[in-house]
Amino acid sequence: MEQRKIVKRLSPHRFRVHLVLFLIAANLVTGVMADPLLIGIFPRRDAIVTANLFRPLSNYLEEHLQQPVKLELSANFDVFMQRLQQRRYDLVHLNQFEYVNAHEKLAYEAIVQNEEFGEKMIRGAIYVRQDSGIKELEQLRGKEILFGGGPRAMMSYIVPTYLLRQAGLEAGDYQETYAINPPKAVISTFLKYADAGGAGEVVRRLPMVRKKIDVNDLAIIAVSDPLPHLPWAVKEEMDDDLKTRIKNILLGLKASPRGKEILRQARLSAFNPVNDKDYDAHRVIINAIYPR
Repeated sequence: MEQRKIVKRLSPHRFRVHLVLFLIAANLVTGVMADPLLIGIFPRRDAIVTANLFRPLSNYLEEHLQQPVKLELSANFDVFMQRLQQRRYDLVHLNQFEYVNAHEKLAYEAIVQNEEFGEKMIRGAIYVRQDSGIKELEQLRGKEILFGGGPRAMMSYIVPTYLLRQAGLEAGDYQETYAINPPKAVISTFLKYADAGGAGEVVRRLPMVRKKIDVNDLAIIAVSDPLPHLPWAVKEEMDDDLKTRIKNILLGLKASPRGKEILRQARLSAFNPVNDKDYDAHRVIINAIYPR
């Protein structure tokens, strides 16, 4: 009976007013909640492959953070860099060279690093064919070296170039060309399109490379010291609690069957903790190639 009285008191006009106010309030709340945590992935692979690799991780973060998370794909490196310069990304995966610059100029902070093939360190290398007769870097003087990326590629250009400088070869002492990616540099060296190739040491172990060539016909004539793997970074001003939650979620993936499957889909074996100082070794190499 009391319920009928309440309904009776609400005129159609007042009911509409209350409904409109409710919808406005609900829209405002939804608008706040819909503002996503934006993830950026540097285009190490094409956008379709990147989406397949990291969409499960993005969904997992959204579920465990209990807030919207959006994986933003970049069609190419230039698009990714433009967005990075705009500080669009809350969480970003990038190479070590771009991280060092993003930390200095854009206030990003590394929180975790990749572990791939069970290794949390990575090394740059210079490849030649076993039958080339080239045994040491000095023999590359006047030769063509195909680097697995442009001048901003850390493990496929900057580190191999550092190895050459350490051996006494300067710019102009060899012909410098670029492949579209590290596997292409290694495969092209095998096919004799270049005298040598610059790429990460791990490239020869990639299934896509081993399916196309006999890697036993290649030799590595120089390899760098182990360096920390590719980082994931967040904006320095991010709330400390959110920063910690993201880091713990990523580090915890290897502890559960579902997490291990997400890592497998991303072609990772784990995430490991890092901080900015872990990339000081990269800074030494970068500063040697690109003096400030």
